[in-house]
Amino acid sequence: MQMRFIESFLTLYDELNISKASLKLFITQQGLSRQINTLEKELDVVLFKRTKTGVEPTVLCNKLYPHLKEMHTNYTQVLQVLEYNKQKERKLISIAFAYGISHGIHTDFIFHYQKDNPDTKIEIQEWSKKVCIEKLMKNEIDIAFLVNPFDIKALNSHVLVEGYMYCALHKDHPLATADPPINFSLLDGETIITGPEENVLRELFDYYCTLTNIHPNILFSSSYSLDIINSMTKNKGIATVTSAMAAYISNPDIKILRLLTPQPGYIYCCTSKDEKNSKSLCKIVKYIKNYFKSTPVLKID
Repeated sequence: MQMRFIESFLTLYDELNISKASLKLFITQQGLSRQINTLEKELDVVLFKRTKTGVEPTVLCNKLYPHLKEMHTNYTQVLQVLEYNKQKERKLISIAFAYGISHGIHTDFIFHYQKDNPDTKIEIQEWSKKVCIEKLMKNEIDIAFLVNPFDIKALNSHVLVEGYMYCALHKDHPLATADPPINFSLLDGETIITGPEENVLRELFDYYCTLTNIHPNILFSSSYSLDIINSMTKNKGIATVTSAMAAYISNPDIKILRLLTPQPGYIYCCTSKDEKNSKSLCKIVKYIKNYFKSTPVLKID
């Protein structure tokens, strides 16, 4: 039983008109009729009766329809699985960064890997941490770069970096003269310049606020906090930054101090526990881990 004949049967059953069904299938009316006749002979049944307006399914045809539809659906799903497997064999790797990760690490290492491995196609995506985890669990992406907190045991999680959180503040701010690291709890009641809520640095900041039971005032929640810092001419508040972000602060009136946080901040490379890792995926994960071992992230004392 050929699957294209079943597809023709299903289309004719839905349209109840040979002319309309053939147009939908991009075949001639004679070709569609031949396929239905062949299917009827193979099954040894009459599926349709001709009417003045088209065709009418027989009683047995109505009984067979849901079974043949299920068969066609299952076949389509098999093709989807095979196509997904072909993509894996073509060494397509989907990598997602949680929003804000690029502010904590430089991502050039991915492009260096792509250059050295032209047979591997890398697709870069960026999502919220929540969406990254959902896509990993559904095997819609291969690798995700995440920052704690999250359920580490639900994924294959490899620590890449233990990073510090820093505060950038104008020299006129009272805390500017403090000796680093300064305790995170000192930010209680302070005016804070930080990223949007789905940004991982902001999520980590909010998490630390919960752990220390402090309540700072969020003045700005923007992806352009560096622009705000570099244009600051007086004390407007404290900005939370990473060491990578700090490297782009050019304002001479800004002091950068490390924060003593209640827990360390970690950047993880994560893969799904359900997915059977391909050779190309194992290779790039190994490369990523070795890269971060040999290329430590800049830290500011």
